[in-house]
Amino acid sequence: MQGTRNSITKRLGLLTAAATLFAGALGGLATTAEAASPRAAENKMILVARQDPGTLDFVKSNLTAMRLWIPANIVEPLVYFNKDGSVEPGVAESWTISDDKLTYTFKIRDTTFSNGAPVTAEDVLYSLNTMKASPVVDYAAAYEAVTAIEKVDDHTVKVTLSRPSQNFWRGMGAISGLIQPEANAANIATNPIGTGPYKLANYTTNSAFEFTANPTYWGKKPAVENVTVRIVTDGTAGLNALEAGEVDSLPVITIDLWEQLSKRGLDKKYTLVTYPQVGEPTYAVLNQKLDKELRETIARTLDRQSYNDAFGAAWGAENTCTFALPNQVWYSPENAETCPFPYDMEGAMATIAEKGYASTPLEYASLSDVPDLSLPADIMVPAMQGAGFNVNRNAIDLARYSQLIFQGRPPQFDVTIMSGDANPVQWACPDPTKAGWSTYCSADYTKALADADVALTDEAYTAEMKKAADILRKDAVIIPLIAKKGVGLFNPDLKGFEEPRVNVAIELNKLHW
Repeated sequence: MQGTRNSITKRLGLLTAAATLFAGALGGLATTAEAASPRAAENKMILVARQDPGTLDFVKSNLTAMRLWIPANIVEPLVYFNKDGSVEPGVAESWTISDDKLTYTFKIRDTTFSNGAPVTAEDVLYSLNTMKASPVVDYAAAYEAVTAIEKVDDHTVKVTLSRPSQNFWRGMGAISGLIQPEANAANIATNPIGTGPYKLANYTTNSAFEFTANPTYWGKKPAVENVTVRIVTDGTAGLNALEAGEVDSLPVITIDLWEQLSKRGLDKKYTLVTYPQVGEPTYAVLNQKLDKELRETIARTLDRQSYNDAFGAAWGAENTCTFALPNQVWYSPENAETCPFPYDMEGAMATIAEKGYASTPLEYASLSDVPDLSLPADIMVPAMQGAGFNVNRNAIDLARYSQLIFQGRPPQFDVTIMSGDANPVQWACPDPTKAGWSTYCSADYTKALADADVALTDEAYTAEMKKAADILRKDAVIIPLIAKKGVGLFNPDLKGFEEPRVNVAIELNKLHW
C-alpha cells in the first residue's frame, strides 16, 4: 500500500512539476536531432531525470528517483540476476547453497569500496543486518526466514534460514542485498559509497547528479567516464533538451508524455527502448463485499484495448489479465486461457438484467488530479453505465482519496482504478480483519505465495506464482487491465542500453558512444 501511495504521489509530483526550469536555457530550440552528441568526443553523457529523490539513503527510501541511479552504479548487491535467470557474481565472487536451501555461504570479493577502504566480512554483516531492519517492507521481507548472519572468516559470510526462501535468494540480487561500508553509514543520505563502476562526485539537490568512473572498480571499466544526470521536472522541457542536443537521453519517460513522443515523431527520430522494470500494472479494484457474480459481470465490461488505446502509444503497454509485468515469470498477456472474464458487453448486459444488478448502487471513487488514472476512469464509468450498472462517480483529489481509500477502514468505495507496484505480495492477507485498502483477503492466495517462497526449485516457484496469479484473477477483486512498460529515448549514437538487473537501476556502465 505504501508503495502504491508513493507511486501515485510520484506521478502527481511529475505531472504538476514546474514548467519553466529548463525553458529559459533552451531559448530557440533546434528542430532536428544533432548528428552526434558533443559529449561523445569528451567521453561524457548527460541524462535526464524528472525527480529529485531528496535522499540517497537506499536503506530507508523506496523512491524510484533514487533507485534509478544509486544501486548497481554506486552500490552493488552480492549477486546479479540476469534476464535469463542466470546469476553472476557481484560483491560476492562465489557462493554455495546447501541442498536443503537453508544455508548460504558467500565468498566476498577481495576488492575495495570506491573510497579505497577494503570490503570486509564485517561490512557485509553490517549491510545485511541493516537491510533486515529496513523500514521499507519490501527490502526487509527478503530476510523473513533468516535466523543468523555470521562471519566465517575475513572473506566469508554465512546466512542461515529457518526455511527455504526464494525471496531471500532473489533479494541478494536486489536492493536487499546491497553492500556498503559501515564506516560511511552517517553519509548514506548524501554520499553513498559502494563497489560499483561509478562513484558519486557530486549531488546537488534539485539540480544534478555527477558520476565519475570508480578507479578501483573490480570489473570492466565504464566506457563513459563522466556522467551527469540532470534533474528536469518538466517532461516537455526534457524532450526539448533532447531535440536541442543538450542532453543525450531520457531513460524514463512517464506516461503523460507518451502521446508527445508519437505526435512529435521522437519515437522514430531517437532510439526508443521499452522495458518492464519501471513499468506498472493498471488495474480495477472492486470491493470484495460485492457479490462475486456482480464483480465478474463488471469485469466483463472492461475492454482492455480501449484502455491501451487511450494512452496513444501501442509500444508502451500490453493488455493483460495477470497482475504482473512482462519480466515476472508468472506474467501472461491477455489471452483466453488467462482471462476468466473477457470483455463481453452483451453477456454483461444480459446478466445485469437477469440478476437485477441495476438496482444496486455502486460508488466509483476516482482521482481527479492524477491524469493517468482519471483517464481510464473516463472509460470505465461510461462502459459500466452503458451496460446497465447504477454507477455514481465520486471524483476526488489525492488527499481525499487517501483518506477514503487508503486509510479508511473499511475503505469507502465499491469500484476504483489504480496503478502501482507489481509486487503480488501486497495482496497477501492472512487475517481478514487486517485486509488492506483493496479489501482483498484470500487464504488460498496467501498460501500460494507462501508455497512459492519455500519452493526448492525455480520451476516449483514459477508454478506456485502462476497458481497465485490464477487465484487472484478468478476472485475478480483485483482486475488487471494493462501492463505499462518503462519507456526511454536515447541519442541514436548512444548504444548499449540493457534492461535493469537491480530493481529499476539504469546501469550506466553498459552505455557507450
